[in-house]
Amino acid sequence: MSLGTINQSLRESLKHHEIIPDVIDDFTPTALLSVEYPASNVQVSLGNTISPSDAQEVPKIRITPDEHDDAVFTVVMTDPDAPSREDPKWSEFCHWIVTGLKPDTASASDPSTPRSVDTSKGHELIGYMGPAPPPKTGKHRYVILLYKDGNTTKMKGPPERKKWGNHDYRRGARQWAEKYDLKLVGANFFFAQNKSQ
Repeated sequence: MSLGTINQSLRESLKHHEIIPDVIDDFTPTALLSVEYPASNVQVSLGNTISPSDAQEVPKIRITPDEHDDAVFTVVMTDPDAPSREDPKWSEFCHWIVTGLKPDTASASDPSTPRSVDTSKGHELIGYMGPAPPPKTGKHRYVILLYKDGNTTKMKGPPERKKWGNHDYRRGARQWAEKYDLKLVGANFFFAQNKSQ
């Protein structure tokens, strides 16, 4: 399956689960973002359901960039359903921001090969916080966004995780990315819910 076909499927899935427009504006993906939780051997796969306990460690990130893209990447994880999808008064909730990421160059000669990213070599602006959906709040969407370029030397994390320190509803990641001229190039997401429903 070509990257173009995969990315079209990604856009359709993002629209179907209302991540477009709740979290991001419509866009044309140019990179494939793979996310895996190695200790629990769980992979994020466009809306699969993952137990919160399986997603508490920092995930492993792999990027399939468009051709020989040597951009600097930023990864963000956000929850637009905090504390619940029906009452998103804390939305969005910032779970992670790490910037200054460069995919390994070992497989750079073949652009169709996913390239690992060592997030420990990036600059973590907001430390990773795994999913913690409150009891009886249903499934939450955990959205992982991949940005490139932008004004990375000036970046600061938001002042608060709740609502990304903003007053605007469901505008956290979008406003933060706009502030630093980041270009959205990829996305992935999963669902998680508390056992008590």
